[in-house]
Amino acid sequence: MIAGIPGPRRAFAEADPARGADVSAAGQGGTTASPTAGTLAPEAAGPGAPVPRTPAAETAARQPPPRMVASLSHDLQFGLALLLGDGYRGIFPYKTMIDCGDAKSNDNRVCTNRAPAFLDVQPSFGLSDRWDFLVDLRLGLTADFNTHHQIYVMPGFRYWLDPQRQVKFFTTIQLAYDRSNQNNQPNVSDSDLGVRNSNGLMVEVMRNFGVYVQFGETVGFYRWLSFLVDAGIGIQARVP
Repeated sequence: MIAGIPGPRRAFAEADPARGADVSAAGQGGTTASPTAGTLAPEAAGPGAPVPRTPAAETAARQPPPRMVASLSHDLQFGLALLLGDGYRGIFPYKTMIDCGDAKSNDNRVCTNRAPAFLDVQPSFGLSDRWDFLVDLRLGLTADFNTHHQIYVMPGFRYWLDPQRQVKFFTTIQLAYDRSNQNNQPNVSDSDLGVRNSNGLMVEVMRNFGVYVQFGETVGFYRWLSFLVDAGIGIQARVP
């Protein structure tokens, strides 16, 4: 080395003191860790090394996966259903000698007979996931014992036990208004009032269409005391 002229190592240290210290230590057989030596990129850490997770990644991992199918609840949907059914009933007039469908039983004040087959036309609206408002308009398909066809109007509410399931149970609570002509019988009104409950099972073919079976009970008390049980099968279409 020529006097007065710094050697390569000394010149490098003077130009960059930090790097010079590293180089000097390396030249003396020592090792100095780089400030970033402890932090490796995921690619450099190798395929088996754990990848650090940020708080945002932890939050995303805890969130449930998005639904892959449309909601099956009837919330805010307008529906129209048609149901065919039949039933059996018992009638207990409040007075004797009343024609209630069984002439042999007039003196005993009780009649039991098959109810006419019927068609229920049911508009509805989904108030929430579990509750629908509905109105059943029941039309008798065959003549009753009084030679007239039944006409029922039954507004009420329906409750769904599992609104998001493809196969789900429901139950209803309804008022029943019967406006069937009784041939002007004395002491017998052409109008009757009652309450109704029906229970059923619906299978959702798609979000806007379902098929269901139903079993119902109706109790009338104004014209006479009556008990009606019926069953049927129906379809329902909904929008949107």
